[in-house]
Amino acid sequence: MQKDLAKNMGLACISVLFCFIGLEFVLRVTGIQTVKPNPPKIYQTSNNPAISFELIPNIERKAYRNTVTTNSLGFRSPELDPNKPMIAILGDSITFGYGVADDETLPAQINALMPEYNVLNAASPAYQLLQETATYKEKIMPLKPEHLILIFYFNDFTDSTAWLDDIGVVRAPDWVPGKDICAPIDRGLLQYLPGKCWLDTNSAMYKIMKKIVNMRHGNEQLAEQREESKAQPKADTVTRGNLRLYSNQLDDLVALLPVNMPRTFVIWPDRFLHEVSRPKLIKIATERGFKVIDLYDTFGNEVPTLGWDTVHPSKEAIEEAAKIIANEVKQ
Repeated sequence: MQKDLAKNMGLACISVLFCFIGLEFVLRVTGIQTVKPNPPKIYQTSNNPAISFELIPNIERKAYRNTVTTNSLGFRSPELDPNKPMIAILGDSITFGYGVADDETLPAQINALMPEYNVLNAASPAYQLLQETATYKEKIMPLKPEHLILIFYFNDFTDSTAWLDDIGVVRAPDWVPGKDICAPIDRGLLQYLPGKCWLDTNSAMYKIMKKIVNMRHGNEQLAEQREESKAQPKADTVTRGNLRLYSNQLDDLVALLPVNMPRTFVIWPDRFLHEVSRPKLIKIATERGFKVIDLYDTFGNEVPTLGWDTVHPSKEAIEEAAKIIANEVKQ
């Protein structure tokens, strides 16, 4: 009996092993999950150091689980109609439309509600105000937009600029090239799996499991932080220095705008309420001639996000925000 038990357990282990090998093969062959870095091939280094990197013009490529299409100017928008006035929208990955289709981005949704305009999506993932200002100065100002919309997110408090490495990965300003860093699953039963570092850099199956575990943990953390912020709404990580830096950067953008140009400042909520810094931010924008739309009034700190992402909004949230922004701009 013991021999039969050992034999059955051995067969079971072999079956599980072959199952994992089969799944590994399928994931690699189909491209569902790669082992080597697979950056979205939608960026190029800009000739302007202040812009750093930009979208490649005239492409239609898969990126961020969807298709990204750019026009001849290198923006995620249709070609401009010379017979229509233009509204330019500056922002980062939220405005760009991370994870949603071309026609589901915030600028596209606003354009659908305001078809009499060209609504230009001048945003890019990882952009902050310095890059947005440089983009406006070099690429948008010559187009003479009639209205400017600036979408603010609470990671915009920085004076550093992301950059594009040799294989097309957008890197944080302080990233230093070096050897691959082992970052295996560090929670649950999988943290005890032997050979974690090797699997983390060599196994497509392990990377899939890691994404699932991290997604679940990320959603749990999102819910916890939202509730903590509601319990302590006055707790705010934004400093006076952050606000001073941003106001100075905003001055540089405003200096490029015609004096009487309509301008709208949209505050996109994150998971924290920012009840201390938000009124100060609103004052900064208002004093510089912006009409402020605070989407916390609509969503609080609970903007619906993509199912596999805890930061970027769902297409339904984008659609609701677009209606609010379009209605305010029309007034």
